[in-house]
Amino acid sequence: MPPAGPPRAHSSAEEHIRWSRGELRIKVVDDVVYEQVSGYLEKDIVSKITQPVDKQIGQGVKPIIFNDWWDLAGYDSDARLKLTDWIFWIRGKIVGSHILVRSKIVSMGVSIANLALGGMLTVYTDRQEFTLAYHRALRQSMKPSSTSTSSTMAAPVSTATPPVSQTSSGASSSATGSSPGSSHDEPVRPPRSIR
Repeated sequence: MPPAGPPRAHSSAEEHIRWSRGELRIKVVDDVVYEQVSGYLEKDIVSKITQPVDKQIGQGVKPIIFNDWWDLAGYDSDARLKLTDWIFWIRGKIVGSHILVRSKIVSMGVSIANLALGGMLTVYTDRQEFTLAYHRALRQSMKPSSTSTSSTMAAPVSTATPPVSQTSSGASSSATGSSPGSSHDEPVRPPRSIR
């Protein structure tokens, strides 16, 4: 655990992008990037997904990514290949990448990409597990650290924050190893994933 220092100034930014077949909501809080994609993902939108993470990496931050693809119905194969190449390139520059999926076609594409990436993606089919992991990452991000950031935007209310009450039907059981109220100093075991 890093030495405790002055509390960091927390930064937050949100963006909402729409295109003819879908939409993307992005929320960045410190080093946690949350991206919710719905509809149909086109190749031209991939740069909008990668930009917030690339920006953090460029600033020397090692982000953790949460991709809420629960309402993503499909994607261009070029979009999947472009995202797979990108995540391969940034793999040592991020803490981790978490993906929530429901669609069988999207799940299959993510599984194929995960094989190509050596299993570095944590894939969820249960919204509650995904949401718990997201909130755990936010708590970790908000811990005091010896470094502080210069940006101090007030955190707006987000429509991109994963809802806590939704769960998928037929969801896998939780295997997180820690309860929502447990101390965030405990080691965190990743939930079961579909690898």
